[in-house]
Amino acid sequence: MTKINAATDCLTDNHINKRPIDMWVQEAVFGHRYIEEQKAFMLVLEVLSICRALQIDGSGTSYEANRIFSHPKSSENEHESFKVPVRKMGALRYILFQDSSLERINYAENLTPEERLEQWVEELNRGYKATARKDTVDFKYLSTRFGDRFFEVLQAVRILRGLELDVIHNRRWTSRFLVPRGPNLQFADVKEDFSADRRFFGRGGEMVYLMLNRSSQADELAALLKTQFFGTEDSLNKIAAELAPPKTPDSDASDGGVVGYLPLKHHSSYERMAGDWVSILNLSELPTPQKLDPLFRMTALNLVRYFVDRAHEVAESPVRDPIPLDLTGGAKSDLRDLSRSYLKRQRQLIEDAVENFIIQSLDGMPKWQQAHTHPDLEQRSNLAKQAIREAFNTNIYDSETGAKEPTAWRSDFLKAAKGRSRNNVSTLIEPLGKQTGFVLARRGVGSWFAGSDEFIEALVLANVTRPVTIMEFMSSLYERYSIVIGPREAGIAFDRPPCDISSFEDNLKAFERRLTGLGYVKRLSDDCAFVSNPYWLDDVI
Repeated sequence: MTKINAATDCLTDNHINKRPIDMWVQEAVFGHRYIEEQKAFMLVLEVLSICRALQIDGSGTSYEANRIFSHPKSSENEHESFKVPVRKMGALRYILFQDSSLERINYAENLTPEERLEQWVEELNRGYKATARKDTVDFKYLSTRFGDRFFEVLQAVRILRGLELDVIHNRRWTSRFLVPRGPNLQFADVKEDFSADRRFFGRGGEMVYLMLNRSSQADELAALLKTQFFGTEDSLNKIAAELAPPKTPDSDASDGGVVGYLPLKHHSSYERMAGDWVSILNLSELPTPQKLDPLFRMTALNLVRYFVDRAHEVAESPVRDPIPLDLTGGAKSDLRDLSRSYLKRQRQLIEDAVENFIIQSLDGMPKWQQAHTHPDLEQRSNLAKQAIREAFNTNIYDSETGAKEPTAWRSDFLKAAKGRSRNNVSTLIEPLGKQTGFVLARRGVGSWFAGSDEFIEALVLANVTRPVTIMEFMSSLYERYSIVIGPREAGIAFDRPPCDISSFEDNLKAFERRLTGLGYVKRLSDDCAFVSNPYWLDDVI
């Protein structure tokens, strides 16, 4: 653990459009950083990629000791400082995502299986040399391993290609990902020269990793991750190992740089996030590959809660921030409107936090105070710009000419900070919610908090460890995530009814219907309904 100047260390990191960070404001409040291009499922993939890089050495062998979340917890003035190596895994990536010769050779006439394999190896060597110029691989190892079993190789490649996630997006071959069914199927996001990139792994996963590392459940979580995601028993992981090169230096892996910046040593959001990961990973009856879906949904929900809770603290706001979750599909317009208004309020709360952070940071600077008292306008203006530059590591006004009062410079900066067109936390809630299933958008209506079946299922998997009544389940969701579904939680969350109470009653009925349809409700002979998690071994009535 070393002390760092987080702003200075991370300013060398580039945006997707290759422009340097304009200001260190939202990064200082929430962490460095979250980007629009990183979808919710990629957050979990990035966490697993970090864990793999730390737990698996360059030859593909797992370290005996657990190296996941093994970093000392930060003090108030210190921060985890460790580098995340990038494993190239170039040959396997190329075979799965870039090579187009395999299928063409399969349809070639008058070739023996051995000749087909030899021709494919030649095509791979030629294509890889042209594409990955800074990496050298000789694919002859495939001929040695498979001999005349060309059609076996063909089937293996087809199977692994079928594991690709988010296939509708035609990303470059070094930024495509598979269902993480073992360490051979877990890839980092890299450029074509195999150096670390931030196009899709923008550091959001690093923030989640740091949150989990700082939680009290880090050790338990590390053991679960090592056992479930980094074992080699999965048959598809073994297939990938057969297609990958021998254990030779893929270990000259490029350095991915120092892990990102998370401002607080402790936060309730870290514990909540870790608790959900532990609960899902402890579902012994749920196959590990199927845990990715609830993991990314609960990770996104917990990030949104972190953004809002952190914004409350920084904005010093008394405004409540429940999530009125519409489960009627928008059938109750007053509930839908309420939900939409709270989605907007949470975005506004984040902007309020940014404003309050800027004002308090400047007010505490002697140079800013001098800017208000200097008798000369030009000097007041220059001092104000210098204070903004030093407080927020920005060069935004370096080329500005003309003198203005400090208050005018501050107003301009507030507008720029809250209206950032990229990587703006206030605009991330909606896309995260849409991808995860707790925000619904309709043309002509807008966006509002509404739960999909997949999101409801994730809530059950993360929170139900014994049969509970639906009322108990809703109460626990409110206490843990501030999710409001039924009339009882609405009575607690709001000082006065925000809409007709019958809408919450209908919402409760819709919730029970959907839980029943998903198979998570058991009704006893006395007509008492219990929410039950069939993947939790002790979940029996």
